[in-house]
Amino acid sequence: MPCNPIPRCLLATLALVCSLPAWALDAPADLQVPTLAYDDHSVILVWHKPAGHAAIRDYRVYANGTLLGSVNANHDQVSPAKPLMDRFYAQDSGQFHTRIGLHSYTAQGLKPDTAYRFTVRAVDAGGHESADSPVLEQRTTAVAPVFDVKRYGATGDGTHLDTQAIQRAIDACTPGCKVLLPRGTYKSGALYLKSNMTLEIAQGATLLGSERAEDYPLAGYRQYPYSTTLRPASLLNALPRDPGQHQDFENIRIVGLGTVDGNGWKQHPEGVYVASNNSRYAQDGILAKAQVEQAVARGMNVKDAYGQMRSSLITLRNVRNVFYGGFTAVNPAYHGIMNLETENVVLANTTQRTYDANNGDGIEFANSRGAMVFNNVFDTGDDCVNFAAGTGADAVHQPPQQGAWIFNNYFRHGHGMVVVGSHTGAWIEGIVAEDNIGDGTDAGLRMKSTTFMGGGGRDVIFRDSALRDMARQAFIITLDYNDPNAILDYRRSAVAAQFRDVRVSDVSVEGNHGVGIEIKGDSAHGIYHRDLSFERVRFSGPAAVQVDGAQGVRFDQVSFGAPAHQ
Repeated sequence: MPCNPIPRCLLATLALVCSLPAWALDAPADLQVPTLAYDDHSVILVWHKPAGHAAIRDYRVYANGTLLGSVNANHDQVSPAKPLMDRFYAQDSGQFHTRIGLHSYTAQGLKPDTAYRFTVRAVDAGGHESADSPVLEQRTTAVAPVFDVKRYGATGDGTHLDTQAIQRAIDACTPGCKVLLPRGTYKSGALYLKSNMTLEIAQGATLLGSERAEDYPLAGYRQYPYSTTLRPASLLNALPRDPGQHQDFENIRIVGLGTVDGNGWKQHPEGVYVASNNSRYAQDGILAKAQVEQAVARGMNVKDAYGQMRSSLITLRNVRNVFYGGFTAVNPAYHGIMNLETENVVLANTTQRTYDANNGDGIEFANSRGAMVFNNVFDTGDDCVNFAAGTGADAVHQPPQQGAWIFNNYFRHGHGMVVVGSHTGAWIEGIVAEDNIGDGTDAGLRMKSTTFMGGGGRDVIFRDSALRDMARQAFIITLDYNDPNAILDYRRSAVAAQFRDVRVSDVSVEGNHGVGIEIKGDSAHGIYHRDLSFERVRFSGPAAVQVDGAQGVRFDQVSFGAPAHQ
């Protein structure tokens, strides 16, 4: 029986399908605007890589059908990490390293209060484009009223204390306003932000922390509700003035191309800060010295004063929707940026330069939900991006630390690129770190706790990244952590901490100086980490793998070889 002829229209369709080029690319997925990542003239777009992303070399971004530009060129303009990434790959003459993909774009020069329809296309090495991503519509804001701190009496001369003038501008700021620090150096003690405002530190402006301990109220905050120590306020705060009270905040932006300087420590001529400790703070410290001495004069012992009574750069608590963008953070007396019980926090296009200030973390999230960290440089005196969830038995009454996406960052010094713990009491979960470069950090993925801390970390992905010269371990998962500055002011948990459901994949590691992979539970007491996977991880040379106290550990295409050719 003869076959029925194929209709002419179907023949045309089949011909079209068969003629699709081999280089056809999947379109970008899940195009979005991060929380508060837009203003009257710009919009930041981010997206997830499509499944078939290996052939993608760039992306092109369109607004209302008109080409705005390419991602690689855009990162040259807006990301402080991009030139460092370019140098990293220029030095990789043997092409050993995993090539990361950039997947964000800052659209600039837009009109105020105007809706734009954005699409993104993937581009391969031959310049061929994918289909459009789904359309994303975003409206820019109206031009915000500006409250210039100089109109409120700030001098910006770096010598006079401008705290009261800047605070007057903040207090006068109406919802949706911008408080502006124009070019100059504004010395200040603790400042208190409020909801629905932007603080802009303009290019050429520095917010310089006062060196006097009395300029930071001692009634600052408790790290956790059950903490016994009351820490002093930070340089920038979204906190209730009475730490015994609860106060919610929303929609806070800290932006600009200027600098936030904590004035914590003396500086070496080459630009790094003095690496100090609780026995050398008097010789090395500036604000750190003043605050420890103040606490000791009140009767506190030196160890506790050093461990708890120094101010951080920024501390925000109970804030929904935060955007940090563009600025450079330097020299905290204690930590960098602290986000406590926050929701939807974005850190983009900033430089965290705190090396080697003692305890100088980059950014920390504690018992928070929804973090996005991209296009930043971390060169820190402690952990770079850190997650915490409370301490000991009482942490079970707190919410877990949930949800983070960390991508397109360059990590230099620091104890760890992405760090889970050591405060794990309420669980830390749902972290994706991808397309990052580590160059001289102590560790890549660092997961740390103790048997009595409780909780742990789970559902963590670390992938598509390139690491070089890790000083200690490329990957460490341990219950054997000790902080010499910690105060054990909490009830120990009867349930041991645990790390589980961790996946590391598609990572290159060159010149590792310590253990490649270290996993340490407590097998002697029946405490095991579980379901840990390492897939397609390449070490350029020999590297030890140490596993004790873990079950369900999987190694798939983990390779060790000769040093990469340079």
